[in-house]
Amino acid sequence: METTVQSPAKTETPASDENRYRISIDLLNDAIGREIATTLQYMYFHARFEDARYRHLSRIMREVAIAEMRHTEAFSDRIFFLEGDVNMNAAFQSRQMSDTAEMLQFAMQLEQSTVDFYNEASRIAAEYKDAVTHKMFQDIIVEEENHLDTFRTELQNLRDYGENYLALQSVAGSKHAAIDLQRARKGKETEE
Repeated sequence: METTVQSPAKTETPASDENRYRISIDLLNDAIGREIATTLQYMYFHARFEDARYRHLSRIMREVAIAEMRHTEAFSDRIFFLEGDVNMNAAFQSRQMSDTAEMLQFAMQLEQSTVDFYNEASRIAAEYKDAVTHKMFQDIIVEEENHLDTFRTELQNLRDYGENYLALQSVAGSKHAAIDLQRARKGKETEE
């Protein structure tokens, strides 16, 4: 006795050359563009903060940029599984800025925009009966909200403590740089 599983909803059969996951693939590619652009923006911020010896902020930006790269990889893997092709182009060009508060505010805007987009993408993926892509967007939203919270906290610290907050990071960064320089000098002395 053969049993068949029927779809709970009436679905149209896509044309032979059309991928039934085209909508999900497009949403995932849009997400990749956002993730790549955000990664580049955060690496720019990382370099600016590193140059100013704001070690704490530099580390945060680097770690979040790496998390965004992981999102790009996960979205890419999903697209390939759906038999689509990945579009590895940034959604926007990085902005150059030097004001710390402005950088943190922009990072917050990027994260909020991403959360909003992923919520909508998750809804659309569910509407098109792609549960895995739907869940993937939901899972990554949690990470993006954590990034948003981190940037919000750092901006609030800057507002509460002003330039002292940055000065403390700079002093800490200078301390670590001095230690690294001492180690390098000792290394040269032992080589000679």
